[in-house]
Amino acid sequence: MTQKRPTSFGKDIRGNVATIFALSLIPLMGFTGLATDYAKSVLVKRRLELAIDSAALAAVRRTVEIINDGNQTQAQAIAAGEREGKAYLAAQAVRIVDASLNSSDVTVTIKGEVVSSETRYDASVPTVFAQLFDVERFQVGGSSGASVTLPPYVNVHVLVDISQSMGIGATAVDQEIIRNMQVRRFNGGGSWVGSNGCAFGCHILQSEFKSNNPAYPTKSTYQMAHENGARMRIDVVRDAVGKLANSLLQREDKRYQVALHTFHSSFNTPLELTDSASKAEAAIGNLGPSTREGGTNAHVAFKQLQGIIGTPGDGLTRLKAKAIVVVMTDGTEDTQMEYPDRDGITWDPNFVYFEPTAGDWGGRIQSFDPGMCAPLKTRGVRVIALNTKYLIPVGDSNPKFTAIRDWLYWYIENNMAKCVSGDGDYYDASSPADINRAIDQIISSISKPLALTH
Repeated sequence: MTQKRPTSFGKDIRGNVATIFALSLIPLMGFTGLATDYAKSVLVKRRLELAIDSAALAAVRRTVEIINDGNQTQAQAIAAGEREGKAYLAAQAVRIVDASLNSSDVTVTIKGEVVSSETRYDASVPTVFAQLFDVERFQVGGSSGASVTLPPYVNVHVLVDISQSMGIGATAVDQEIIRNMQVRRFNGGGSWVGSNGCAFGCHILQSEFKSNNPAYPTKSTYQMAHENGARMRIDVVRDAVGKLANSLLQREDKRYQVALHTFHSSFNTPLELTDSASKAEAAIGNLGPSTREGGTNAHVAFKQLQGIIGTPGDGLTRLKAKAIVVVMTDGTEDTQMEYPDRDGITWDPNFVYFEPTAGDWGGRIQSFDPGMCAPLKTRGVRVIALNTKYLIPVGDSNPKFTAIRDWLYWYIENNMAKCVSGDGDYYDASSPADINRAIDQIISSISKPLALTH
């Protein structure tokens, strides 16, 4: 019998796919596991990067806090910032599972006004499936940085006009209250009551208001205006100056000092440079119209101010602070002066004339002289001007007021605009709302918010 050879087995291809799949399954699962381990390492890296981002910011913040506190050296501030960054990074890394932080470093540097931090890390992520390929860990690492530009140290000198024109009623309603309020006048041994007849609350005590009767205390029309509920231009300006000082001195960065200077026919400094908000508040709270002289001599004020400010620095330290002058005036200079201890009007012997001028009861009035600002700007002082526009009493045809309204306004506005350092440094305001809005803009232009860049 002839035996047949099993040739059909070699030709039978059934089950080949299953065999090939079985043979490729192991490496396929290995690569899938490798991808899973890699995806996990990417997730861990992202979490660590968020941690070092936050650590870099924390280091900068702490350094800036120490610098602003002013009680430690720059080196101590840097060391404190680095400790803060490292502690923050270590605390965050512990919360990240499946990762081992091998090394980390936080470096803080200060160059000029810029505080920077650089954070680096190196970590390992254990694998599961990748161990089939003899890969026990994936190494991950990275760096991050943060910086902040500190605002410079700045001395802000506020120069306020306290001449008698600042006693005008702040609004038309206030002017009517002051004009119609009943006041007691004294003459010889008698007295009588009648309307004030003037829209100004004068702080210089005229003889007709000096009491000759203990039953009636001596009061200026400025005091009486307040008693009757009126607000005057100086009250609005006082609030504006207070808002400016408080905004700058309450900042966390503690980079500002404020001084208050006043002028009428004379110059005075009620508040020398200070970083104390309470001290500034007390001095500004006493701001009122002059009690003697009462004219307006801005030339004297600017000359005195030049000697006080000197040459400003680059702002990197308090001793080298930059300087800003904020001028608040209605821009009108006036030779007229009065005194509480004698009747009559006199003329300012130190007045510096600047054309064009107009008559004022035998004296002269004139617009703001922009040349007064030039020496300050030449030294690098930034000059900001708020033109608290001269209020003309409603219905008053006084030749002085007519001259101001009809043509001096134009000179005042243009000359004060020429006084300032930049196009955005001139402000024109008349109503209380306008003055408040202008002071908000001035505050914003002086103080820039502390901003972190990453």
